[in-house]
Formats: sequence, structure tokens, C-alpha cells
Amino acid sequence: MGSVIVLCAVCLMLSACGKEEEKKVSFETLETARLQANENATYNARKWRTDNAPNLKIKSRGDSTQDSLCPQGDGWASIDLVTENGVTKIELKCSTYSAAIGCVEKKDFLKRRYAKQEGRCNDEVPFPLPKVVE
Repeated sequence: MGSVIVLCAVCLMLSACGKEEEKKVSFETLETARLQANENATYNARKWRTDNAPNLKIKSRGDSTQDSLCPQGDGWASIDLVTENGVTKIELKCSTYSAAIGCVEKKDFLKRRYAKQEGRCNDEVPFPLPKVVE
């Protein structure tokens, strides 16, 4: 009886692994998603910077949640606004898929419901990522 239970557990684990493999995207698809996320977040950062800190430069760090099992990521990219000599003055979290959401200063981001989305695969983020309108 015990070996039947173990066998069933192993079968369930193997079938779950197979399903996970099916969800994996190719390296090329992941790279396309990363590029689109960075482009969208940088667009949002430019809009935010224009209104709030026009003399600073943008340093994008991307959405670290994106991987082959979650190409849409958590929907947020880390962006630093830096001085001419690279000193970070403002940290932003910028949407990787929505111009309407845009950017939020990191200190404010952490106080909002958005913070719950960070660091986990967010199935509310569309995939493939749309191109934010310029």
C-alpha cells in the first residue's frame, strides 16, 4: 500500500514537471519580452522624468522576475535617475506594460498595493507584452 502511494506521488510530481516544461518559452521569446519590457519602462521613465527631474539621466535595470517560465515578469522594472557622474538621485518602479500606470517613486511604490506584485510572476500582466504607445 505504501509503495502505491509513493508511486502516485512520483507520478503527480512528474506530470507537474511536464506541465511546467510546456509553459517554458524559448530564449528568443524571452529576449523579445525583456527588450519590450525595458523599452516600455524606459518610455514611462522618460515621461516621469520630463515632469519631475528633467536634468537627470535614466539607468534602467529591468524586471528581474522575467524568465523562461514567466516572460511577462511581475510588470515592474527598476529605473534609477542619475546625475551626470552616475550618482543615483531617484529610484523608480516603472510599469513594463502600461503607459497609464507609468512610474512611481520606489518609496511610494512600497506603500501601495503594487508592492505585492513585485518579485512574483504576475499573471495579470499581458503576454506578449504590448508596445507602449509613443
